[in-house]
Order: sequence, then structure tokens, then C-alpha cells
Amino acid sequence: MTSVLLVDDHALFREGLSRLLASESDIEVKGQCATVGEALELLARQQFDLVLLDYELGDRRGNEVVLAARERGFKGRILIVTVGLTRAEVRQMLNHGVNGIFLKNHPPELLVEAIHKVLAGDRWLDPKYLDPTADDSPSVFARRAKFTERDRQVLRGVFEGLANKELAERLNVSESAIKASLQQLFSKTGVRTRSQLVRVALEHYRRELLN
Repeated sequence: MTSVLLVDDHALFREGLSRLLASESDIEVKGQCATVGEALELLARQQFDLVLLDYELGDRRGNEVVLAARERGFKGRILIVTVGLTRAEVRQMLNHGVNGIFLKNHPPELLVEAIHKVLAGDRWLDPKYLDPTADDSPSVFARRAKFTERDRQVLRGVFEGLANKELAERLNVSESAIKASLQQLFSKTGVRTRSQLVRVALEHYRRELLN
């Protein structure tokens, strides 16, 4: 039985993934958490064969978990499950001992396949990272992005420096809906932070968004 630790700051994603893996007879989710600190604490207390690790953990990054775990002697497998990484980040993660990169836009059954491949000692890389001609810089993502009206509303609030709670009140939606919108915008534009989001949106959509 393979013991798994889930590390992701979105509770719904963790719960869904936990239910998915519960149907696998050879895999057991033995722990789950949302932060870098919690992940390192669990790894210090328990033995895990596999860590499924989001790269974006609030205002911190999953690479902190990878580096600290490997430095402390963790020998298990680590599979990054994320909305996206740059090629430089992929190279960095692989150099630091990650065993695979899986993108969240793929179907659940493919994630199960990736998990078994990594557990078998192989490496899993999303096909987009195998194409040496692909350009995944934020600027390229931004030029391809198609914004909805809600996207524009959220972006305008970000430009104004509104917090998620303030933006939720303005748009009369839940704070979790704002967080979901921001994650969608990050995915569409290929960025990971609010400041990067503002920069690329202003570079490519300034006139459209500020009118």
C-alpha cells in the first residue's frame, strides 16, 4: 500500500483528489495539508511514499517543501500537481529531486496514470514541456488570453489594490469565487502572482481594461 501526502491550498481540490485516490486499491492518502509549514511538519512525523504537491501555496512555493524535504533525507517520490510552470521552474524542480510535473487541466484518470508511473520509478512530464519550440512565457500567455467580463471586473479591482474580501463585496460574490477567478486569470496569463498579473495585463490589455 502506497502512502500519500496531499499538499494543496485549495481544500476542494484536496478533497476531490482524496476521493479519487480512495478508489485505488494500492494507494492510501495518509495526510493532507495546505501550507509549506504543515507539509514539513507532517513529513517529519510520518513516513510517506509519495507527495502530491501544488507549486503555489498561498504566498509561498512548493519548491520550499521539495528542498527542505530532500535536505532532511526524504527518499519518497514527489509529483508536482499545478496549473502551470515555466520551463526554468520545471528544470529547477527536476534538479531539486522532483519526479514529475502534472498539469491540473488534465483529466483525473491521467493523474492516476502519472502517479503509478512515478511510483514505478519513471519520470512524468507534461507533453508541453517536451516540446523545445514551445514558448510559455507570461507575455505569450497574455497575448493569447481571452478575458470574460468577470475577468475584467476582477482585474480592475486588482489594479486598484483591492483585497479579495473587498472585491467580493464590490461584485456581490463570495470570497472563494474571487479566489477562483484569480486562479483562472493566473492560468490564462501564465503568471503566479498579483503583481505579475497586473504587469502582463497592462502590457497587452491596458486600453481594453481601463476604459
